[in-house]
Amino acid sequence: MPKSPSIEIIARGLLTHHGRVLLCRNVKHGYYYLPGGHVEFAEPARVALDREMQEECGLGVVVGPLLLTGEECFHDGKKEHHEINLVFHMEQLGGASTPPEQVPSIEEHIAFDWVELAQLPECVLYPESIKAWLMSGGGVDQDSGPMASRFHRSNHA
Repeated sequence: MPKSPSIEIIARGLLTHHGRVLLCRNVKHGYYYLPGGHVEFAEPARVALDREMQEECGLGVVVGPLLLTGEECFHDGKKEHHEINLVFHMEQLGGASTPPEQVPSIEEHIAFDWVELAQLPECVLYPESIKAWLMSGGGVDQDSGPMASRFHRSNHA
């Protein structure tokens, strides 16, 4: 029996530093997206984002407020997708003022790159609604201090 279509819930994180945003790159196809991944059944989205960051790059993060919710329907050439994207502010665990210059990938099919916000128009970044939101300045507060000092860890479990 074929699997019935489902709506994918994806928790994504926005980590910025000095005019750059951390993006995840599909190694094979070269396009970008905000880091994160699928929310498992009965798993809070904030917990899913923290888990995905640990699994994909080993970076401990503090997950902050929800910044954007978006819905996307698209066909990837193989199948139809329906996604709900939840984009959270995130910072490096411990509120370190300087995130690592290189963020290694634990998974060989993805890589992590710091991309200048000014370079976003030239990037292939999906979903396009998140790209447009980032280019409009949405969610990017380059002058704020470490979020960890403003939010308690207990709010993010």
